[in-house]
Amino acid sequence: MYKRLNKRGGMSIPASVRREMGWEPEDAMELEVTQDNQLVMRQYQPRCIFCGEMDGVVTISGKGICRGCIAIAAGKEASHEQSEG
Repeated sequence: MYKRLNKRGGMSIPASVRREMGWEPEDAMELEVTQDNQLVMRQYQPRCIFCGEMDGVVTISGKGICRGCIAIAAGKEASHEQSEG
């Protein structure tokens, strides 16, 4: 599929592609540029601000925190190791 950027640098995603991907109007999207300069677009899913985990994330004061990091902060055992970064 070939698409041209408009004068403002945007482009529309065809309805057939949105339907196939399960995307709805107003969905939040996440863009990532890979090391080989490929653009990856996916539906936004909150990540833990501490370890990057995407499963079991709750939003507290607008920030995503996974249950494992909440347990660490509460001084309890966690089911995963917290990564630095």
